[in-house]
Amino acid sequence: MAKDYDPPLTAAPHSPLYRVDKAIKAARQRLDAAIDAKRHHTSQNLAHEVIKEAREALRKCEKLRAAKLRELEASARK
Repeated sequence: MAKDYDPPLTAAPHSPLYRVDKAIKAARQRLDAAIDAKRHHTSQNLAHEVIKEAREALRKCEKLRAAKLRELEASARK
């Protein structure tokens, strides 16, 4: 489930996108862990719910990143 981001995710702690990118990386790790848990877990319903919540969190972080990029572009124009 690798996704290319434009601009790429940053690792520089002084970048304005650092916190948002860090949240995306954490959400992606939670999703990967949930998928692994589903493979080894006996309760498929619980595992499916965890995966669903992890995907929603990742989607929310990606929307937050898009909003932050728009905000940075707007402030750069002024």
